Amino acid sequence: MDTLVQGEPLLAHAVRGVLDAGCVTDLRVVVPARNLGSYELIVQTVPGTGKRCRVLSCDGNRAESIRSAFENLSGEFDVILICDAARPFVPPSTLRAVAETVSPEIPAVVPVLPVTDTVKLVDGRDVIIATEDRAGLRAVQAPFGCTPAVLHEMCARAVDPLTDPPDTVRTIAGHQNAIRVTTPFDVAVVTALLSEEQA
Repeated sequence: MDTLVQGEPLLAHAVRGVLDAGCVTDLRVVVPARNLGSYELIVQTVPGTGKRCRVLSCDGNRAESIRSAFENLSGEFDVILICDAARPFVPPSTLRAVAETVSPEIPAVVPVLPVTDTVKLVDGRDVIIATEDRAGLRAVQAPFGCTPAVLHEMCARAVDPLTDPPDTVRTIAGHQNAIRVTTPFDVAVVTALLSEEQA
């Protein structure tokens, strides 16, 4: 999260995007213990964090980090959004759409994009054995939105909902800006997308 885009760390962009959605009242940011101090400073630079945002440390896997954040929420909520700081440019409109779709009838929601590449299946020798029909394939993005009951059940099973969502999760339209930013190429792509929007 120390990578800079337009002069700011990815974490700052991610936190600002969540708050700009206008539907989040309590935010927990989970980071490795060794980075707690530096990431707290990054979060504090984002206007509006104040008392509704806390930075927690957890050196476990992502499922454990999600459980830690869930257990440290204060109050009761109808909807929980699990965001991925590696996707810091999810538009506020997508965050709101996920939050507004979650309901007792639709307890889990995630944004997706159609798969446009040709997808091949390979065997143990990396030899192509079949072509997957991409009509039924989707690339999963974030946030994962759900009711507290759904998240409680997933935490009890130590499941990461961003990589292993429940079978009943509903999908909604994702956005091209919600890409994972983990390599210099990703930084170049998202910088170009943002520059085009701001032109």
